[in-house]
Order: sequence, then C-alpha cells, then structure tokens
Amino acid sequence: MSETNKTSVWIWISLGLIIGLFVVFIIFLDQNIVNNGRQETPVASDKLISNKPVFDFYKVLPEREMKIPESSVANPNESGVRAQKNPVKGNFIVQAGSFQKLQDAERHKVELTLKGFEPVIKTAEVKGATFYRIELGPFTENEYSKVQRSLIEHDIVYFAKRL
Repeated sequence: MSETNKTSVWIWISLGLIIGLFVVFIIFLDQNIVNNGRQETPVASDKLISNKPVFDFYKVLPEREMKIPESSVANPNESGVRAQKNPVKGNFIVQAGSFQKLQDAERHKVELTLKGFEPVIKTAEVKGATFYRIELGPFTENEYSKVQRSLIEHDIVYFAKRL
C-alpha cells in the first residue's frame, strides 16, 4: 500500500509543477504581447507646434463679413406681411383654449407650459368682446401629429387650422 501512496504523491507533485509552469508560460506570453503592443508616443517637438495655424480673430472676422443688400433691409415689415399672405402649405396652428378673462388664459398657458408645450396668448375681438386665445404652433404635419397625440393624452380640448 505504501507504494501506491508514493506514486499518487508523485503524480500530484508533477501535476502541480505542470500547472505552475503553464501559468508562468501564460504570464510570460501576456507580458510579451503587452510589451510588443505598446507603441512609442512621439515627443512633441517645437517644429510641430510652430507649424499650427494661428487664429487671429480680428483678421479672420472681416474676411467672413457678409454683405446684405439694402433693399431687403429697407422694409422689414413688408416681408413679414408677404409671408403671412403666402403661407407654406402643410403648417398648422392649434388653438388650445379661448377665455374672456386674461387671468384664466394665463393660468391655462402655465398649465400647458408645464405639460411641455409652448403656448402663446393672442387677443381677438368677436362681436365687440375681447377673447384671449391660447395658440400653439405653427407646426408641420409631422409635428402636428405629435402635438395632437400629446394633447389627447393630456385631455386638452383643442382646435386646429391649416395656414
């Protein structure tokens, strides 16, 4: 029986040596891969730094100046009126409320703002009475569909019109 115990001890010792040598070999390979994979970082020389272009704000700015013809600047309100007369097809305005009291309109505007909308209060005269309308937009058709879904989710009564 002692002979079988001696052989089993030698088997365990040789197995331990083989495993130990294998671990040392893996570590050796890993260190070689890491050392070979490193690249030398080039040292920045004065020549590279001096070859960079210098950005001089006061020299570049006049070169990028854009000339605007005076005819388009003369009547800025005229272009706004022209844009309203010929609106782009597909734009929508959403009216999310109409109130006779400004306080009610402002309260509703705050509620809409808190829900993620960008409302604007506009006044309108109807049969001698002043109404304060809450409007959203203008929106393209894609934007309008998203706003419409959001208004329905928040249970907000609205009216939409195409420009």
